[in-house]
Amino acid sequence: MVKIVAFGNSITAPRKSVDQVFAQRLPALLAAKGIVCEVVNSGVGSSHTGTLADNDFAKVKHGLERFETDVLAHNPDIVIIGFGTNDAYIDENTPNGTSRINVPKYQENLAYMVERLQRKGTIVILTAPSPLSFPRPTFQNDRLYQYVKAVRKLSKKYDTGLADNYKLYMEYRKDGEGYEVLLPDGVHPNDEGHRIIAENLVNCITKELNRQQNRQKIRVRNLENSIRPFPP
Repeated sequence: MVKIVAFGNSITAPRKSVDQVFAQRLPALLAAKGIVCEVVNSGVGSSHTGTLADNDFAKVKHGLERFETDVLAHNPDIVIIGFGTNDAYIDENTPNGTSRINVPKYQENLAYMVERLQRKGTIVILTAPSPLSFPRPTFQNDRLYQYVKAVRKLSKKYDTGLADNYKLYMEYRKDGEGYEVLLPDGVHPNDEGHRIIAENLVNCITKELNRQQNRQKIRVRNLENSIRPFPP
C-alpha cells in the first residue's frame, strides 16, 4: 500500500462544483496500473506556502503552519506539493502590485518542505500551477508564470518529480478549444481539468516509484559488491 498526500490549495481540495478532484481520481487510476494506494487530501482553500504572518489576506492555516500535521504526521511514501496560485496573486489587482508571497520566499518555503521530506526518504512531486484565464487579467497570469519557472527550477535542483500543470494546460486542445474551457472561473479546474491533471500525475507517480526501485537495486548491488569473502 502506497500512501500519498496531496498538499496544496483550493485546486487540490475537494470542491462542490467538481465530481472528483485529481486526488480523488488517483486511487482508481493507479489501481489500473497495479498500484494500491491511499490518498490523503491536504488541500485548503486560499492557502499559500507561508504563514499568516507573511500574508493574512486569507485567515486559514497556510503551508508552513500545517506541514507537520497535514503532511509529515501521515508518514507518506509520496507527497504531491501544489502551491503557487495564491502565492503569486496580486491583491491590489494592478500589474506592479505585490504578490502575497514573493518568489524568493516561495522558493524558500518549497525548498524547506522538499528537504524535510527527502531526508525522510519520501518521494516528492512538485506541481507547477496551472495558468489563469478570463476573467482574471493577463498580468495576474504573467506574474504566476514567474512561480511556474521557480517550481521547474526547484524540481531540477532537488531531482524531484514534476507535474507541470502549466505546460499541460497550455498544450490542451479539444474540439478546437484551448485550456480556458478547463477553468470556468478563470482559476479552478472543472472535471475535465482535474481528469487530465490526475492522468498526468499517474505517469509522474509510476515514474518516480520506478526510479526509487532502481535506486534501491543499485544500493543492494553496491552493498553486495562491497562484501568480499575471507580468503581461504
